[in-house]
This record gives sequence, C-alpha cells and structure tokens, in this order.
Amino acid sequence: MPTILQILLSEVILIGISVFLLWKPELVWKLEHFLDVKGGEPTDFYTGNVRLLGTLMLVGAIVLPFILLAITD
Repeated sequence: MPTILQILLSEVILIGISVFLLWKPELVWKLEHFLDVKGGEPTDFYTGNVRLLGTLMLVGAIVLPFILLAITD
C-alpha cells in the first residue's frame, strides 16, 4: 500500500498539472504542437476540453486520498 509521503507527492503533482491545464490551455497546445504547426492557434473546443481535463484531474486529486485511506482501513 502507498505511504502517506507517496500519496502527498502524487497529490502535489496532480494538483500542479491540473492547475496548469486550467490556467494555460494555450500553452499546453503550444507544447504539444510546436513542431507540427507554425503560427497556428488552438480552437475553442480544444481549450474547453483541456480545461475540462484539468477540472476532472483536480477533483480526482481531491478525492483520491479519501479513497486510498478508506481502502487501507
């Protein structure tokens, strides 16, 4: 079973990624496509999906420790 330190580390990583996805979806697009497209822009559909993914990851990061603690008891 994961230790408290492993749970906290995974929480920090998940929260960091999810906040990045929520605040900077355009930068995520540029990081994904910097070799594919020259001067392109992400669509509204893409940025909406990236923000949705960030929201789901943030909710998962909040719920995950409770699930892990319930399993270990």
